[in-house]
Amino acid sequence: MDKKGLESLLNRDLASKGFSKKYSSWYRRETGALQVVDLQKSNFGLKFYLNLCCVPDGMIIDGLPTPKEHKCPIRIRLDSAFPQHQRKIQTVLDLEGTTLTDRERDSSMSEIVSTLVLPFLENMKDATSIKRSIETGILDDGMVYLSAKKFLGIET
Repeated sequence: MDKKGLESLLNRDLASKGFSKKYSSWYRRETGALQVVDLQKSNFGLKFYLNLCCVPDGMIIDGLPTPKEHKCPIRIRLDSAFPQHQRKIQTVLDLEGTTLTDRERDSSMSEIVSTLVLPFLENMKDATSIKRSIETGILDDGMVYLSAKKFLGIET
């Protein structure tokens, strides 16, 4: 499998949930936030990362309505959000690895999207859920810009 094949798997599962693809990112506008799933290539070989990001409604950032991942004020890498599933996530996203067939990678990617990505994004659908996620530590291993905390009224 190559990068296009991996993007195709992600697109199939994310498009059916309302995401639109632009380059290697998928965007979904929820009532209170823009959600982003970004496929990032590692600098080393055919290894990839999935980044989960959001922009609360009303917050202005460069690149709206389809900002690049690094412009999003709230973001986390999928394997950081789910350290207990880190090995599985990394295995599925390592296209140089030989432990999975394309069929196994396909079903594993669908499982990751349905059981990890989409439920996690439920925590990033509006200002209230984003604020709760920050305050309860769900995003501790990610990045939350100070401007986002101020925008959401979180004491710093």
